Amino acid sequence: MHRWDRGLDIVVEGTATPATDPHVLQRLADAWATKWDGQWRYRVDDGRLQRTHEAAGGAAGTGGDAIVFRVLPTKILTFGRAPFIQTRHTF
Repeated sequence: MHRWDRGLDIVVEGTATPATDPHVLQRLADAWATKWDGQWRYRVDDGRLQRTHEAAGGAAGTGGDAIVFRVLPTKILTFGRAPFIQTRHTF
């Protein structure tokens, strides 16, 4: 439940570049499969993640590449609520 008086907002500024390292992509594919009890499954294919799970509505189990980006941060802003705080980190 979203509330205006609780939580933490984080803003990351920086340069986004495609993540194509097969080891990084495999770690992400494994993490998503674990987090979502196997409902989100990907295999690494040519610097992308290839969907192998069924899409919403039961569509075919293949197709739908996921292009992953990584952000090299130059600035991170955080805004906390209850207590109300804010901070900035620059790199």
